[in-house]
Amino acid sequence: MTSDSAARDDEHVSDSILIERISRGSMPAFAALFDRTSEAARAELTAGPTGAGRPGEILAASYVEVWWLAGCRRTPKIDATGWIIGIVRRRIAEAGRAIPRRGGGAALEDPRPSHAELEVASLLRRPVDRLLWP
Repeated sequence: MTSDSAARDDEHVSDSILIERISRGSMPAFAALFDRTSEAARAELTAGPTGAGRPGEILAASYVEVWWLAGCRRTPKIDATGWIIGIVRRRIAEAGRAIPRRGGGAALEDPRPSHAELEVASLLRRPVDRLLWP
């Protein structure tokens, strides 16, 4: 099976099969799961509390976590979207508990992509600037 036909196949299989493939290092399966679930994850970030950190960074870090933990979630009837939303919610809560900056001032926003954003872009083989918030 060529990588193109594998990628087309990934679009039509269940979440559990995608996660199984991701656990074995399949980047096309990861991209298919991202495409299938990222809209719901973005919606969760949009609905989340303001000031919870950089949304793109939270989204990217959530998907990096999916990549690394896929082997722990190989079950026949997994709700991948629910699992990913749970990761996003936890990361939003963690960002909300960030330690305030000394002197009470707001932290300056770094315009550069985070390590998580760069890593998920690399895994998906997509440019980071159009990846998370099209």
